[in-house]
Amino acid sequence: MNEHSIPLRGDRILGGEDEDRLGFNDVAARIAATLVEQELESSIVLGLEGKWGSGKSSLMTLVLERVRNYGGDEPTSIVHFSPWLVGDRDALLAVLFAELSAALDAIALNQGDATRDTLAKSRRAVDAVRNFARAAGRAGEAFELAGTATSFSPLNLVGKGLKALDKLAGKTEPKSLAASKAALVHALKDLDRRIIVTIDDLDRLEPLEAVEVLRLVRSVADLPHVIYLLCYDSDVLARSIEGAANVADGHAFLEKIVQLTISVPQPEAFQLRFWFADELRAIVGSMSDEGTDRLRTVVDLEGGRRLTTPRAVNRALDAIRLLWPPLREQGADFADLVWLQLIRNGSPRLYRWIENYCAIAAEKSLGVARVDDEERTAQREALIEAVPSDWFANVYYRHAFAEHLAGMEALFGKDEPPFSLFGSTSDLEHGRAIAERRLSSPDHYRLYFALADPSHALKQADFTAFWEAADDGPAAVASVLLDLHGRVTSRAIGQADLLLERVSGGSAPISPSRAENILLGFADAMDNAWRKRSFSRSWITSLWDRAQKMIPSLLRAASPERRSGLVDRMFAQGQALDWLTDLYRRETAARGGSGQRAKSEDEWFFSAEDFERLSSAMNARYRALGMDAILRQISPRSILFAWSQGGDGAAAKAAVVAAAAPDEGFLRILDVLRSEVGTTEGTYSVLKRENVEAFLDYDEVVARIDALLGSGDPDIQSLATAIRQSINDAGHF
Repeated sequence: MNEHSIPLRGDRILGGEDEDRLGFNDVAARIAATLVEQELESSIVLGLEGKWGSGKSSLMTLVLERVRNYGGDEPTSIVHFSPWLVGDRDALLAVLFAELSAALDAIALNQGDATRDTLAKSRRAVDAVRNFARAAGRAGEAFELAGTATSFSPLNLVGKGLKALDKLAGKTEPKSLAASKAALVHALKDLDRRIIVTIDDLDRLEPLEAVEVLRLVRSVADLPHVIYLLCYDSDVLARSIEGAANVADGHAFLEKIVQLTISVPQPEAFQLRFWFADELRAIVGSMSDEGTDRLRTVVDLEGGRRLTTPRAVNRALDAIRLLWPPLREQGADFADLVWLQLIRNGSPRLYRWIENYCAIAAEKSLGVARVDDEERTAQREALIEAVPSDWFANVYYRHAFAEHLAGMEALFGKDEPPFSLFGSTSDLEHGRAIAERRLSSPDHYRLYFALADPSHALKQADFTAFWEAADDGPAAVASVLLDLHGRVTSRAIGQADLLLERVSGGSAPISPSRAENILLGFADAMDNAWRKRSFSRSWITSLWDRAQKMIPSLLRAASPERRSGLVDRMFAQGQALDWLTDLYRRETAARGGSGQRAKSEDEWFFSAEDFERLSSAMNARYRALGMDAILRQISPRSILFAWSQGGDGAAAKAAVVAAAAPDEGFLRILDVLRSEVGTTEGTYSVLKRENVEAFLDYDEVVARIDALLGSGDPDIQSLATAIRQSINDAGHF
């Protein structure tokens, strides 16, 4: 990290170590006290309500931190239930009770000096949980066979997940559902341990899934000493309920499920602006009095409209943290940057209008273009369409808005439009804008949109070279991208990243031939870009991500008649196999593959027909490549999972089994199946059970590794020892 870099915060959840700018700590302490101290015999469902971005997840995290640190003889157990990770509605019940069983298992273990009585009670509770889940599963199957189960029946939630619970329950003779429930209730009362089950982002589930979860916690899993803490936006969730459960009032339905609701404290508008302004001061440091006054106006007027939630504040701040270091080097204006990023985060359409306006105004000021009345009218209409109908009604806001753009003047007559556009500026105004490198400068406006600067950022010649390459062909596109990516910069992102960011955000249409050449250029260049100058593909947005982001718009611009051939050329012939594999896995997951929850079709990059073609092409390439060549790629693990999850799992498994026959091959396979986990204590390489079980029997793998620890070959013994440690570490993370 260089001396001018500013760490990005991201949209992470607040924790106890973070500054409490929104007054959540006191609220969290009161909620935690209620959860821990309240007398509780039966199950209770609490709702933590708030709009998206209001800080629900952060508040819940603070509550749970205080619950964990709360004094008392009997600590509260916490279960994090994530139904949106299950991906299969039929497995909800199985997963919930598996998590509950694990929490009960941990009670005695975490207590350390547990008495035999406590240990016995926890074991009885574990057995009771598993028996009840098993009985509920059988009841659900019976209802299905009788044809009486409805799509919303809690007993209809079990399905595939019950096999795992059957194994957990062992050979115990099944009891009736009522008897199993009664036994579980008795065991939990006897154990007398409070359990909090958290369910975050309930409003982000599919409507049917949300209703199933609500009915699950209120009917099947209403157990003594169990508190359910649900996080959701009540308006969004109510609409889901109305559609999925066919009820007239989703709020009334929700009130029957949730006995107590707690609203996330709504921060005052001035609190959000003060927080934003305080962070800006830390980013920019000292400013002139005139610059400070302009920044204050931006925060009050533009920030007052855009900064409506904590998430909006964080997103705007991170954009400024990312862009300010390179712009500061070029002497850009901080108030202009803040104004533009507030607009970009809140209104991308208005942001694109401003970019286009600045470009036209710059050409006009240089005398290479003229703007007639028809163009002025068209641009004014486009501006009005880009914002809500009364957006410019406030005269103070209207004046402040016009101050940032060249040739724009606010009008205040009753029958006048809000602005006049592309007017003349005085020599004094023009010279000052250039000297201060303002957004209104024709020589410097591109700094704010393309991060272009004289030394190491993009110049107009770079954009020209790219578009010429797009006219020339895929090889030329790949060459330009690799050249830009190879130029060393002082920032984490390279010039190729900046180019794709600028091109993807452009408003000018791309011709079909250019779109096709760019896509094929990506399919050839991306792996070589990583080999030329490697980059992280996990914690930052990488060049690969930026290229993927452009795919939908490029596909829309490409010729429909050439679509199938384009997809075939990309995936059957593209040299960037690892990048194409990333894209393949993304599309597989979007369709619900690999255990993910399927996304709506408008989030798919490719059509169903396209996906079938590319899937066939990629699986054929994997089979033809052979395991030895796969293991030499940039990310062999990603390729193996793409192959396994993309409809050709049997072939992938057979190839792995064959390669793992000799000890050297076996260790090599396990080595690439390891993944890294970052913690506050460092980064650990772990070998997870689920990674192994896609291809090999996990228990047999562990036994074979243990046998190899005594190998006489020092190389085999060394790698086997490292892999055994990765297996051990996987149990802790």
